[in-house]
Amino acid sequence: MRNMGLGLDVRCRVYKSYTPNVRVESKTVGDYTYMVYRTPIGEVYSKYRIGLSFQFKGQGSWMVEHPIKEVEDIDIVKFIVEDTVYEPQYDVYEQLEEELEGDGVVTVGGDYTPLMKIIVNFMGFRNFALIQMKHTDKIDELIKALDEKYVEMYSIIAKSPARIVRIGDNIDGKMISPKLFEKYCLPYYNKYAEILKKPGKYVISHMDGRLKTLKDLIAKTKLDAIEAFTPPPMGDLPVAEARKAWGNKVIWMNFPEEVFLRSREEIELYTKNLLKEMAPGFRYIISITEDIHPDHFKKGIEAITRVVWDYGSLPIQIE
Repeated sequence: MRNMGLGLDVRCRVYKSYTPNVRVESKTVGDYTYMVYRTPIGEVYSKYRIGLSFQFKGQGSWMVEHPIKEVEDIDIVKFIVEDTVYEPQYDVYEQLEEELEGDGVVTVGGDYTPLMKIIVNFMGFRNFALIQMKHTDKIDELIKALDEKYVEMYSIIAKSPARIVRIGDNIDGKMISPKLFEKYCLPYYNKYAEILKKPGKYVISHMDGRLKTLKDLIAKTKLDAIEAFTPPPMGDLPVAEARKAWGNKVIWMNFPEEVFLRSREEIELYTKNLLKEMAPGFRYIISITEDIHPDHFKKGIEAITRVVWDYGSLPIQIE
């Protein structure tokens, strides 16, 4: 499949971070691992379910309890954020570039935007909704602390040899309303994109959810590409509608995971119809950005690659 054009998106970070005044302890009990963060002003913990089968059997994990459980925990997590020290670590990128030898791209990850960091890593959606409604000021304080640290982080990335930089973010319009996106996401995408674009980086963001309600706001971002864009049946925004809204932004597509569960023939037909919708096909990338069940991964990859090889030459012309 490599000789049919299938490439790799190899991901890395070009910085390292540590918290000199936070002690981190882990403990595994049965199918769960507990991470405890001890600070001078108190402690919080997160709980992970381990041994899950995602892309590799038995190697996956998932956070089932977030560190911020009550509003009182916010100050402790804010201390951890403010205690974080970022340092360059460029040699990892340079080594991967050398080893890849043109068989794909190395993309560099930043962190989530402040809002998504809070939701995904610190609170979870339910807790965020409850706390944000009653204690907006505390959420804003934590976002400000994260933003100040992220400016340091993205300044380090901007000086790195990286060419493509990813800003989070697992955006889904059913979970993040246009009002939240406009207040807490849009300004930060653009702020970090400006830092990264000054030295000529390409800036992308991982938006793998349902984006129909957010399409016009996404168009206002300074992102070069919307990565992990997922068309129907899992997403709710058709390819043609996304292209019309986003103009010249690259649509770095995630092939819908549900289609992998179908027969090889059905996968091939879906891929062919997808190429028709993309025609003439410029400024698109088809990729797999999510976890595919190992029983279906090889079948799907082979089917998609074959169809793109047969019909994907630009400009795409499929009757």
